[in-house]
Amino acid sequence: MTATRPARGRAALQFAAPALTTTLLVAVLLSSQAALAQNPFNPYGSFTDSGPVTPEERARREQVRTDLYDRLSPDYRLDMPLVSEASIAALELAIQRYQQIAGSGGWPLTPQKVTLRPGDTSSEIATIRQHLIIESDLAPGARGSATFDREFLDGLTRYQIRNGLRVSGFVDQRTLAALNVPAGERLAQLETNLKRLRGLMRINKAPRYVLVNVPAFFAQAVEHGALALETNVITGKPARATPQISAQIVEVNFYPTWSVPEIVAQQDLIPKIRKDPSYFSAEHFTVMTDWGSPPLDPATVDWESPQVVSYKFRQEPGAFNALGVVRINMPNKHSVYMHDTPLKQLFSQSARAFSSGCVRVQKVLELVAWLIGEQGGWTLAKVEAQIESGKKLDVKLPQPVPVHFVYLTAFASGNGIAQFRPDIYGRDATFDAPDDQQDAVIAQQARAVTP
Repeated sequence: MTATRPARGRAALQFAAPALTTTLLVAVLLSSQAALAQNPFNPYGSFTDSGPVTPEERARREQVRTDLYDRLSPDYRLDMPLVSEASIAALELAIQRYQQIAGSGGWPLTPQKVTLRPGDTSSEIATIRQHLIIESDLAPGARGSATFDREFLDGLTRYQIRNGLRVSGFVDQRTLAALNVPAGERLAQLETNLKRLRGLMRINKAPRYVLVNVPAFFAQAVEHGALALETNVITGKPARATPQISAQIVEVNFYPTWSVPEIVAQQDLIPKIRKDPSYFSAEHFTVMTDWGSPPLDPATVDWESPQVVSYKFRQEPGAFNALGVVRINMPNKHSVYMHDTPLKQLFSQSARAFSSGCVRVQKVLELVAWLIGEQGGWTLAKVEAQIESGKKLDVKLPQPVPVHFVYLTAFASGNGIAQFRPDIYGRDATFDAPDDQQDAVIAQQARAVTP
């Protein structure tokens, strides 16, 4: 049994066979002897246990997923600005491949709602294996086995990474839904996004600029045509979509206050306070009748009064603040911006449409250091020291940096490997909305009052 992976930087996708990691083969495969006795290949232990999964077992399974991602994800990194001639050439190459795939009849679909795990044997696995070979997630010579073996797991992981799905280690329902998108629809998605990408070539690509790909949940800092920084981001939920805009970053605010937008106050904050009045003080809010008015004593406010919906709310600076410890100011008519967040657990999710329209940045301190690094010796160490000081500070950029929020649900890495992302706002295709409400971290976000 050999694992395969696509080689990087080659137009015709070839495959090489690396050795499986020690973690995967030894620490994981031998960690659950009882499960292995029933199932010769199951890196996650038994999935048939009726009892709850222990925190230790959950952590072990997460480590397996991390190992898989770390080993296979380098083949799918862009390593170039998303809006560039090189990116267009890669996407054109991917379109050529998918034209051939669609012209040859596409790939077989698996309409049955099945969940397939390591060690399983079924005709659906053979069907999916054929699909993975067609899209080059498995080598052309991969065996036509109907068993979920290590080779199949690697191919499935590649597919999940390319499609922005969680590396689950098994065929879950979101993965199955993506597998059942016909080749013709994928080709149309690529062609739609090529048109978008060509149109974006007209944006202001100054010597230094920031670009956020909203449905792909990542941002790039580009300097003199080269990729300086890439980071995961969180963007707007479908009901509060992050707009497509071009603006100028003019300032960085350390320890910002948060002036709560009207829609967030009315739909999130006030209902939260009515349900739990202690939330107001616990999260360091102030309330006033107007932005220029003195703060009201919350004990005197009738929170059930209809008048409350017209009040203005502000959250004091601090690590608890919904903006985190730093805000990137970029004036625009939509009043959206980029910022830190106290809910950093959310960055581990594959689908990150959680915000009320603003963009939360995982590597926000690195981005801030890049933005203001050309003045006053603002190294990353100095940025971190400013955060440690706990002091409020506004730093203006000597030269505004353009920022663009764009919407690309398909693109390609340099060797023409196509990548797809869910059309979270329904602008070019129809995908099922991610159903992650059982995840405790997502539930935490659902209860949060955030920008």
